[in-house]
Amino acid sequence: MNILIVDDEPLARSRLRRLLAECAVNAVVTEAASAEQARQLAASLQPDLVLLDISMPGESGLQLAEAFANSTLPPALIFVTAYPEHALAAFNVHPVDYLLKPVSLSQLQRSLQRACQLNRLQQQPLELPLVSYQHAGLQKTVPLTEVLFFAAEDKYVRMQLADQNILLDKSLHQLEAAYPQLLRIHRQTLINPLYLTAIRQPATGPALAELVQGKYKLPISRRALGTVKQALHS
Repeated sequence: MNILIVDDEPLARSRLRRLLAECAVNAVVTEAASAEQARQLAASLQPDLVLLDISMPGESGLQLAEAFANSTLPPALIFVTAYPEHALAAFNVHPVDYLLKPVSLSQLQRSLQRACQLNRLQQQPLELPLVSYQHAGLQKTVPLTEVLFFAAEDKYVRMQLADQNILLDKSLHQLEAAYPQLLRIHRQTLINPLYLTAIRQPATGPALAELVQGKYKLPISRRALGTVKQALHS
């Protein structure tokens, strides 16, 4: 595996390199101090995985991630940053994980496991499932990967995207049958497990599924809690 670490801070790069060594991965690790240098290295190295900081001088990590995502065979991306407020924008390029500094060994190990699974999938030409809906009399579609969750509300279902929500005239049962990738966490809620980042247990009330680093907190039913925990760690 070829791994590229992109961070403008030398100490941060050294720490990630040390953690990778402790993970005992069979990898060639290369470092870049800027997005420009990362682009040059990636052209020749063709990295399988990029550990990417977001806030850097010049081109940001988000801009670099978009460039990687649009390449012919994109590498797996793991954001490693000190800034949780970038999480929502970061998930638009579908990273494997979004880790906050300082990263622990166990966090990195879990992210590497996810990255290896993703890389195998990247070798296969997959068609992205689309969700269709009506808007202003027009039939439109949105990739399922851009949907954070579906929530039943009165006679409609709300489809939550990163920057907007859309009302659908479909039931959760229809959506669940059409898109087995979705995860039911409650009788009123289906989530996209791509955006599941944590499970919280308040002192009172139900457990909460945190999506996009806590941007959304959705109740989990007792019946679904075990399945949601399994999805988080898979």
